[in-house]
Amino acid sequence: MASGAATTVDGSVFSISAVHPDIIKTHILTQLDGPTLAAAACTSSYFHSLTSHENLWQEICTSTWPSVKDPRVQTLISMFPSGHKSLFSDSFPVLDLQPQSKHTLDHSLPSTTELVSAVDIFYGNNLLFSKVKETETVTGWFQFPPFRIDLLGEKELVPTPISFVGGSDVLLKQLEEKLSLSWIIIDSSGRKAVNLSSRWPVSVEQHWLTHEVQVKYAVIVAGDDQRWGLFSTREFVEFEIMVTLGGKEGGEMYVKEVCMQMKDMEEKNLSGRDSLVILQNSIANGKRKQVKRDEEKHKYKEFIVRKAQKKDRKLKVERFLNIGCFSGFIAFCSYKLWVMLLYRIFNYTTS
Repeated sequence: MASGAATTVDGSVFSISAVHPDIIKTHILTQLDGPTLAAAACTSSYFHSLTSHENLWQEICTSTWPSVKDPRVQTLISMFPSGHKSLFSDSFPVLDLQPQSKHTLDHSLPSTTELVSAVDIFYGNNLLFSKVKETETVTGWFQFPPFRIDLLGEKELVPTPISFVGGSDVLLKQLEEKLSLSWIIIDSSGRKAVNLSSRWPVSVEQHWLTHEVQVKYAVIVAGDDQRWGLFSTREFVEFEIMVTLGGKEGGEMYVKEVCMQMKDMEEKNLSGRDSLVILQNSIANGKRKQVKRDEEKHKYKEFIVRKAQKKDRKLKVERFLNIGCFSGFIAFCSYKLWVMLLYRIFNYTTS
């Protein structure tokens, strides 16, 4: 039977290839979302050909991430191997952490001179915030200080239709369920991209004093197994995205901060230079995977447990070393005391 063929009620054979390609492209494929369109492309060479049109993927990408409509981003996408289809395959799946005994970074990757961030925040189906920011990676201003990308100025506020309801638990639950974020970073020289957001929050907390709400998104990636002291602090690293919302009770909330940082397993911020190496490895070699909504939150909780276990092991070793050093000091002092005592006894008996 021909690919895409089906049997009708009267027993005759019907093939999808009998339908005019323009009808399939304009009336069927345009109704599909990205994952479904990608799945359709795998069914046959015929559908692979039909689903490879740039216009289809451009419409999907721009509707999923409005920020990529920016001319600067469109110029970069035009240099991707398959245009918007490449962007979707790079950025829609989440980075999939592969637990390994050792993590070795490829330091031979050509260093990029600029990172382009395309960020979109939705509350339900409503777009709250969309921005593109370029970050140079060459000067010392980026290389040596802690890695951090801020999207808003110090006094810049973004209004939202989110009501600042009285019950904090109700507000936090609504934000956890409805506030989604995408942070795509494009390597301007590597013609690839990656989405460094968990899409849905891994934690939502309200400050007890200011009542500001901090919504955290995080992706855990393999770092470098290089040891700093007795323990490796960069076996895994965390891309942390923090969205801070403020407002007054009874009014509407506003976004006052959107930033990204990279932290090691001791919560220490990595420098721009070290972060760039890990980031470029994630873009070029990171495995992607489509996950269910709560999977990333579950992975983040596992990461928190792993950090706590590593901290406990480190404290035990440090406690053991401290006891050993103290015992050695006491033994040395005792030895010196006995030597001095024997020396005096010897001098006294010979005099």
